[in-house]
Order: sequence, then structure tokens, then C-alpha cells
Amino acid sequence: MKVLFIGDIFGNAGRRVLAAHLAAVVEKHDIDLCIANGENAAGGWGLTANILKKLHKYGVQVVTGGNHSFANQDILPAFESDPSLLRPLNFPPGNPGIGKTVYTLPDGRKAGVVNLQGRTFFPEALDCPFRLGLEAIEELRRETPVIIVDFHAEATSEKIAFATYIDGKASAVLGTHTHVQTADERVFPGGTAFISDVGMTGPEQSAIGMKTKGIVRRFLLQTPVRFEPSNDGPMLNAVVVDIDDATGRTAGIARVFERVQVP
Repeated sequence: MKVLFIGDIFGNAGRRVLAAHLAAVVEKHDIDLCIANGENAAGGWGLTANILKKLHKYGVQVVTGGNHSFANQDILPAFESDPSLLRPLNFPPGNPGIGKTVYTLPDGRKAGVVNLQGRTFFPEALDCPFRLGLEAIEELRRETPVIIVDFHAEATSEKIAFATYIDGKASAVLGTHTHVQTADERVFPGGTAFISDVGMTGPEQSAIGMKTKGIVRRFLLQTPVRFEPSNDGPMLNAVVVDIDDATGRTAGIARVFERVQVP
């Protein structure tokens, strides 16, 4: 199974990239399943029901989230009705939505997807992603050996530690959240693919998605500034993961970084 995992979709720029370019990428890499982190798709802050529909229309089959998953109240009903929309599994009980799912392809093959959030440098009081993540993976393995984990976290050490912890049990642990694509893609000895951060699909000419003028002012003056999303330099950041359907082991992982011309 060929899986395309798209790094954090950021605002209008990221959505325009997918609208104009995703179909060609899927065809070029012979992709079976497309997953994307969508927690910044609405103006760089959360997700809306209308944008979720657009992501599915563009070809994203499973949408994962992170610490901004609930930033827009408009999206909350979709977390209850759309099993292909995930938020971190280790959010406190009582939150809407699910943190894991099994997606069935048209040909009957299945892939499990788990969404977790790290705890290092985050203010939220979250349950342990290691323990809950392993439990979720073992549950999903009863249905399919193909399992993709979106580990949404700040610290590279936490992401690497988790991938080491579950090596051989999941097909891939793919880091999101920092919006900067890392160059450490690899396959661990047990067959689990890993990258610290898939990156961002959005405006390259920005500070992780926002116009740099406001970011610089914030660092210089140390006072609140209203950040504005950038639309300059649209790019696609993603990885392609090649997984053995029978065993769930990954044969290879390759980064995708493309600067895109959009209407």
C-alpha cells in the first residue's frame, strides 16, 4: 500500500495547493491512501465543516488534528459524524470525536490511523500518548497490520522515543506540528517508518505560515501582535510511505517537497 501523508495544511495557501496539485501527486506516486493533518487549514487556526468537505473533495481520505483541533466550534459536529476526521486520542475524556480509525479502501484493503499529541512543551494536561498509543495500535492490529500514526508534538526527542517504543507494531510514525520538514526520514529495524516532522503544506515565504512582519515585531517588542496568515510561496510538504499489505512493515519512506504554482 502506498500512503501519502501531507504535512500540516496551513490556511488558504495550503488549500489552494491541494486543490490545484493533489490529484497529480497521487497519480505520480501511485497513491492508495491520502492522509493529511488539517488542524491549521482554516486561516492557520483550526478547521471548519466547509473546509473539511473541500479537503475530502480534493482527495484527502483521512484528516488528522492536533492542539488546534477544536479552535473553531463549527467543526465540532463533524467530529461526531465523520469517522475519517480524527483528533488526538489522548485528549481528556468527554471531548467530541475519536483518535483512531480504520479506513477501508475501495478494493477492501484496510489501514488503521492513530492521532496522538505529545506532552512536552504543551500546556494541556493530556493522557500518556505512549501507553494509549500502544493500546490503540494493538487494538487496530486485530483488523489490519497497516497502521499510520500522526504524532503531533513539539519535541523531536518525544517523537523519536515513541517511534522506538512501538517499532515493529505500526507501519509509520509521522511527526507533525512544527511546520518545518525534517531530513531524518528512515525505517527502524522493526519495519516502522519515521520522520520527525512532515512539514507544512502552505506558504513557504512565512514564519511557519504567518506573515513575518508580525512575527518579527513580536520577538523584538515582546508584546502581543495579531498574526496574519501568509499566502506567498505555496508549497507541498509530504511523505510517501510504501507498506507491505500482509505484514505492515514499511519498505521505504520518501520526502516530498514541491513548490507549486496555483491559480
